[in-house]
Amino acid sequence: MRPKHAIFPSVYDRYTIFCPIEELEQKFSVKNQNPYQESYNAAPAQRLPVITNKKPGQIQYFHWGITDTMANNKSISPRLFNLTSDNALQRPAYKKILQADRCLILVNGFYVWKQLSKKQRVPYFCYYKYQLPFAIAGVWEEFDDLQGNVNSTFNMLVVPSSEPLQDYQEDMPAILNSEQAASWMNDDTNLSQLGEILDNIAPGGLKMHAVSPRLTDLKNNDEGLVKPAPPADQFGNYTLFS
Repeated sequence: MRPKHAIFPSVYDRYTIFCPIEELEQKFSVKNQNPYQESYNAAPAQRLPVITNKKPGQIQYFHWGITDTMANNKSISPRLFNLTSDNALQRPAYKKILQADRCLILVNGFYVWKQLSKKQRVPYFCYYKYQLPFAIAGVWEEFDDLQGNVNSTFNMLVVPSSEPLQDYQEDMPAILNSEQAASWMNDDTNLSQLGEILDNIAPGGLKMHAVSPRLTDLKNNDEGLVKPAPPADQFGNYTLFS
């Protein structure tokens, strides 16, 4: 259930993956056989690295959500790249995907927005010590578009926020520890056990600091995006709130 005190809905549409590919291979015991490009501004519709339960020994590159072309050039709804744990566990269509096709989304951190008013929000970067890579729970699917091309996509699982994100947004990415990640990738893990994983997401040790609102522009994709910056809203106006 969503916390009743939460008043700002969350949409996680930016994260980072910038460590050397060798670090990902060692951390997750996988091999990479495709071109890898670091990103400080990973966003929906981009091709990004994941590990699926069907090919757990290699890194694959899937679209986050669907592209404009797949959506027939319509605006992309957040539900097409974020999936709440409530929906995943309760709706038949999502339950089927959850049981069959799961993945690990490989990240070095993600961005959240602290909402100060209806029109003003400040970006923060969330990460672990040394900005080491970690995994977020995801589901994936494969389908043909209108042109007959096969597309592989993934959605990020989000769960009700706990500390330290509870005062920022009502949901947070389903960050998995090593034991949870192994269970998430195990085909023998049943729906009840998956629910237990999603009910016990605890981002202990998560760090965060304010960053530049430059990340709102996808043309910006550089190391400066994750550097600490004076709190400023999406319009570049500095705020007294930290």
